[in-house]
Amino acid sequence: MTETLETPTTHRRVRVWFGAHPIADHTAMAEQAGQYEEAMRRRFASLRVTSEPVLVDAER
Repeated sequence: MTETLETPTTHRRVRVWFGAHPIADHTAMAEQAGQYEEAMRRRFASLRVTSEPVLVDAER
């Protein structure tokens, strides 16, 4: 078994959650993802919105 290292990229993954279920999932460059996140927070004010870095294999 080999172990892989993951490093963050300049992309972010933004998701809108309805309970435990994502109802929107969008990946974009950090700046665009920030704008999308803001828009989703306004549109879905009562739902949880997450933004996390996209991880890639360091070996690639």
